[in-house]
Amino acid sequence: MATLYVRDLSDEALAELKIRAARSRQSLQAYARTLLEEEAATPSVEDVVARIRSRVSAELSVDEVIGDLDAGRRRE
Repeated sequence: MATLYVRDLSDEALAELKIRAARSRQSLQAYARTLLEEEAATPSVEDVVARIRSRVSAELSVDEVIGDLDAGRRRE
């Protein structure tokens, strides 16, 4: 396990994080660790766009995309 130190955090941000940690019945350390782990597990926008591009054919026309969207709306 690694150790991370955060420097120059504003007093306001620290106070808010302490409040949120207390509301979730966690220590500040546990709360911050959870936030960081969730952030690390969330794919970046670039990764999401790359996945979408790999799944969608570049040959689709605008009309095909609109048709697919409309069909999806009708199913719900």
